[in-house]
Amino acid sequence: MRDTPSAGNMTGSLLVAHPTLRDSNFARTILFLSHHSSEDGAVGLVLNRPLRKVMGDVANIPPGSLQRVPVFYGGPVAQDELLLASVRWIESPSAVAFRGFGDPGNGAEIPPEFQPSLRAFSGYSGWTRGQLEAEIAQKSWLLVPPIRELIELPHSHSAEHAWRDLMRSLGPVYKLLAEMPDDPSLN
Repeated sequence: MRDTPSAGNMTGSLLVAHPTLRDSNFARTILFLSHHSSEDGAVGLVLNRPLRKVMGDVANIPPGSLQRVPVFYGGPVAQDELLLASVRWIESPSAVAFRGFGDPGNGAEIPPEFQPSLRAFSGYSGWTRGQLEAEIAQKSWLLVPPIRELIELPHSHSAEHAWRDLMRSLGPVYKLLAEMPDDPSLN
């Protein structure tokens, strides 16, 4: 497994649901932590739950390129709100560029370099001070550095399989846990 990011500041890291995490909001999810501080808590967006809709289907926005922006489940907080964000991979040096634009209805100007990587998120994920650190200590989450293939997940079938593919890459124990059915009585 790659080097784990510092627990001091996890901004920019990926948060991966442990196979035993059964909370329906987060089971089998991969989140991008857009903000983390030990004083303020954390905010993240789920990367691997496309809703199979575009903004034109769910928001009253003027005609234009934003109508084709894919919509993802972002998390259980404020699900009635859409958040527009760009999450993109930068090659040199390898890093993630994140920029939030807030509510797509606010008329924000989106610079051209951010438009190809735009996604809308229905809701977001949030943790209060110390909550995420406690959940990581309880082994609810795996903290991993950003991975290009996960940051660039398309609005497609591959996003739904990204979590299982990542678990398989972490070794035989995670692979076995990832293959367990949600309801063990069905095994």
